[in-house]
Amino acid sequence: MPGKRTWRDLDWKDLDFYMEGVRLVLRHNKKLQHGHTVRYPETLMVAMQGMMAYCAGHPDGNKKITGFIKVVEHTRINDTPMSVMLTKWINQDVL
Repeated sequence: MPGKRTWRDLDWKDLDFYMEGVRLVLRHNKKLQHGHTVRYPETLMVAMQGMMAYCAGHPDGNKKITGFIKVVEHTRINDTPMSVMLTKWINQDVL
């Protein structure tokens, strides 16, 4: 039996689906936390990339948080770490 997959097995394209109404919070540092509620027709991928771009362009933003892995590590979805939610999702522990 193969081992469980983790969120690190995913990429941006794996999040190109609708998940309307979830609350995302990307924490760049103590000063900057960017919250966003996903609304149709926006996909989860588009919402996360938008938050990443907003925070990267912010004067107080952490310029090192770019790319899929860093964004997932610093994002919470409905108060749950995104990494935990994605690992459960790809292993079908939660839908």
